[in-house]
Amino acid sequence: MKQPQNPFHPGEMLLEEFLEPAGINQSQFAHKLGWTRTRLNELIKGKRGITADSALDLAKALGTSAKLWMNLQVTYDLAQAAKLR
Repeated sequence: MKQPQNPFHPGEMLLEEFLEPAGINQSQFAHKLGWTRTRLNELIKGKRGITADSALDLAKALGTSAKLWMNLQVTYDLAQAAKLR
């Protein structure tokens, strides 16, 4: 199965595909998730990855599946590891 050449970090996908189109700012969304704004911002900036808990939070808030977020993270992590080889 072919993997994307340069997969997006899940935080970038969250911002560009969910928050911006819905007109939701980070403070509003962090509050909805029960997260700090710093935690959300670190995810969006790629400084933090998706965990099982955060995947469940995002899935519930956005009406997606937790697997979507975990798969995005794994795909990103594998691409980053391959670049180091």
